[in-house]
Amino acid sequence: MDSTALNHSPDNVDVMNWLRLVLTPEVGAGAIRRLLQAFETPENIFQAPQSALEKVPRLSREAIHNLLQTARGCLDKALDQELKVIEKQNLEIIFPEDPQFPPLLREIEDPPVFLFMKGRIIEADYTPLAVVGTRSCDSYSLRMTREIVGELASKGLTIVSGLAHGIDGAAHRAALSVSGRTIAFLPCGFSTIYPPEHFDLMNEIATQGAVLSEYPSQTKPIPRCFHSRNRLVSGSSLGVFVVQAPIDSGAMITARFALEQNREVFALPGRVDERGSEGPHRLIQDGARLVHSAQDILNELRFRLGITSQAVPETSPQPSEKKTPRARKPSPKPDRELAQPAPSALNPPGEPAESTLQDPLDILLYKRLKAGRVHIDRLAADLGHPVGKISERLLLLEMKGIVKRLPGMYFDLA
Repeated sequence: MDSTALNHSPDNVDVMNWLRLVLTPEVGAGAIRRLLQAFETPENIFQAPQSALEKVPRLSREAIHNLLQTARGCLDKALDQELKVIEKQNLEIIFPEDPQFPPLLREIEDPPVFLFMKGRIIEADYTPLAVVGTRSCDSYSLRMTREIVGELASKGLTIVSGLAHGIDGAAHRAALSVSGRTIAFLPCGFSTIYPPEHFDLMNEIATQGAVLSEYPSQTKPIPRCFHSRNRLVSGSSLGVFVVQAPIDSGAMITARFALEQNREVFALPGRVDERGSEGPHRLIQDGARLVHSAQDILNELRFRLGITSQAVPETSPQPSEKKTPRARKPSPKPDRELAQPAPSALNPPGEPAESTLQDPLDILLYKRLKAGRVHIDRLAADLGHPVGKISERLLLLEMKGIVKRLPGMYFDLA
């Protein structure tokens, strides 16, 4: 099959086996990295006997069973379907070794094994800024997004966001309106674009940038995919600009990822009586840079990049030529979790978090985490649930301020 997916693979490895690997249920990016450490190539993984797979750390029984089934050809129909989508949508598969792979993503602790890409990433995209916020934004936030992001894009910054309604969509459109560059990360596969109303916007972005996903085409936009997508939005960028966001929003999770990844965090102040202002105001209290205008962001990025001219250049040095600038943590109190909702705001005084939980799995997770931090794969194995289900519940607990995510997919009580 003549697909552009076959043009971008490390060491001419069999892309079909890479696709089989990511299509295998219950085998996520972390498990794939551990499998590759043990067997080096997807081909070797599928040739491995069960006894060898069982020696791979934190690999669940379900994952081992599914890998053996995939090796027997049980996913061939799904593979054919995947290849048809790749051809129809004119997608490419880019690996970390590929020049088009977002350079800053190579630095994060849990980079994607590869990305599906529609469009093109060029050298001008090496100065990216993420812009995130609520779907239910007000007219002030939309206006400020258009003004600030439009100016940033016109000065050469590539705008990164998540294609969602509200601030995300406004940020993409602001970049497009000035013929700027923009990149969108999807929380789903290319056959289930979310939101569907942004299908045309996705295609427009692909003409002036790229649309990226780490998920096979049929992946639905479920909660854990949004969580995972947010780490890519922040990880691919020099900094994250939060425009309007409630405390428990996905944009605030993106800001926390940015802190973990040592990126700069910017925030737009809003009305003190607006729920959507709570997130940016908390970030500013914790050390994020308050933004009045595009110049505030440009000045900070010039400082980070060591630039003294009046305009951010259209390109910046590749990581191999010069170490990519790492922004300081925007918090004057390093031991304080950035944007972590105060427990008193979530639970009445004296009432333990456990007493507020109703979902049986949430209660089990809370009790298991009382003993200390635990890796997500261990939680899945101990509690007998798929990693995807565990991830979904952990995300909800994190948004309630009960659980916190640690580097390397470890979790602990907040």
